[in-house]
Amino acid sequence: MLPLTSRRFRTDDIDLLAGEALGNLYTAVTGEPPRRLHAYHDDDALLLLLRFDPALLADAGGEQFEPLIDISFMAMPDLIAEAVTDATGRTLMPGNLSICPERGLAVFAFSVLDDDDDSHADDDPFVMSGPLWNTPDDDDGGLRLVS
Repeated sequence: MLPLTSRRFRTDDIDLLAGEALGNLYTAVTGEPPRRLHAYHDDDALLLLLRFDPALLADAGGEQFEPLIDISFMAMPDLIAEAVTDATGRTLMPGNLSICPERGLAVFAFSVLDDDDDSHADDDPFVMSGPLWNTPDDDDGGLRLVS
């Protein structure tokens, strides 16, 4: 389990935390650690490369087990992002996921959002504020509250 509370607000370790979360998730799903795990963090981009043993799929039932691995991999980006947010307060936005079971390679891409970037806070479609939302007393052509 990740020691989330001991690393609270250490934002320089996002790549390490994300890699640790991915390694723990992979181990929980397959029962064995990944062959290799690399994290690359540059500005607002984070890539996690996971190498696993392709023989694991054959040993575990081959074609029947492969969809379970794919489904597990598809759930991991959101879980990794949540673990990093819980540990650091920083926000990871999951991006693309590429899996090559024949080569034993999975690549996870993330965007690291800035702490002071409030642009994603305005994405709630149910918050009615700003220049388009006017009170009944305003008459500048914007939207009005209809009772």
